[in-house]
Amino acid sequence: MSATRPQKFAEEGTRFLEVWTRSIVDNDLEAARALRTPDYSCVLPDGRVITVAEDLAMIAASAASDRRLTTELVNTHASGSRGSIKFVLSIGVEDRTVLDGELKLIRQGEVWRASALSLLETHQDPRPGAAGRLRRLLRRLVPRARGARPPGFQELAYGPYRPGLDYRLPRSQPCDPVYNEADLPLPPRELWLGYNYPHHGRLHVDTMWEIVGSGGFEVRPGDRILDLGCGSGRMIRHLAPLARTCEIWGSDISAGHILWCQRHLSPPFHFLTNTKVPHLPFPDGSFRLIYCGSLFTHIDDMARAWLLELRRLLADDGCAYITIHDEDTIRQFDAMKAPPSVVRHIMRSPSWAEAKDNSDMFTIGRDENSQVFYTRDWFARLLEPMFEIVAVRPEAYFYQTAILVRPRRPYAGGMGRAEPGRDHDPS
Repeated sequence: MSATRPQKFAEEGTRFLEVWTRSIVDNDLEAARALRTPDYSCVLPDGRVITVAEDLAMIAASAASDRRLTTELVNTHASGSRGSIKFVLSIGVEDRTVLDGELKLIRQGEVWRASALSLLETHQDPRPGAAGRLRRLLRRLVPRARGARPPGFQELAYGPYRPGLDYRLPRSQPCDPVYNEADLPLPPRELWLGYNYPHHGRLHVDTMWEIVGSGGFEVRPGDRILDLGCGSGRMIRHLAPLARTCEIWGSDISAGHILWCQRHLSPPFHFLTNTKVPHLPFPDGSFRLIYCGSLFTHIDDMARAWLLELRRLLADDGCAYITIHDEDTIRQFDAMKAPPSVVRHIMRSPSWAEAKDNSDMFTIGRDENSQVFYTRDWFARLLEPMFEIVAVRPEAYFYQTAILVRPRRPYAGGMGRAEPGRDHDPS
């Protein structure tokens, strides 16, 4: 006799809870992310609601002792493509906290994913000294403050600076530089940021060199190059041959990505973690080439400040390569019959339909997953005081438009102001 639908979901729900628990215990962010929908949310025992990014950041931040948890299935229920799993969660050993949990699931194709989680603290172990490890963990990672919201991903991203948690880097052995990208190690998949790491890195670097070369720019021995927003080195690794004669830096706001790069791609490259503040610790005119692949797609009100910082860092004979979402990106999105998940997420926003044809700039979300769109004219107005546009290439970086710029030549009136009478239009 074949299993009834409730029996089948009971089996699937049991397996889902086992995989869910294991992803947390093993600190497996790739598996944890795959089990959640993009609009997933979690209600904590004190009533606060956190996003999928904050939930994953808490998993990433938890120490081994904080991941000593077990789950026990209570019951399951399914109706069509939706289901729920009720369970009891116990965390800790000596200071054990017990919570009631309920996962709301939605079926997407052949797999179940969680759209919501609710946690309710029921009781603590009555043994003397029990103080509630989970509650203390939540208070450290999501501090309570009158009128304050839980910290976002970027505040949680700085590995060494999480209140109440210790931190160390294991000893590593010095190694010789590697100048062939094929011989460089690949990061774990949870650091790939959704890309096909080796293939897309090569594709986007080749396109960048084509556009940069068409603008008459060549890299010379002794040049310094900056990959701003480098992630785990998806593009920078393909510059390995240049590292024999050039000093190449990567910078990103995610400490986890930078720490991996520092331990596995340095040498031949150099890396640092930057903040949201538009300042990098280099002297004026340090770089002849700066490239920003899919960086300004996540920057809205700080865009001009970051462009000013790029201008400060660029040598007068250098160039910057920037990719953005623009009206051509919107046209591509609207024409897609089967958009990928990130595009579906953007187009499902209530702001999309109203903003896409009637805005100089708009943002879908304002967190680490923010997606920022500019009209090309508006972005050119942001660039105009500091840069001249050399080339524009739609669909250079997937559906993003690439813009190649060079610094405007300064004069005595100050950096970024054009010479009197100079024609600003690219020839």
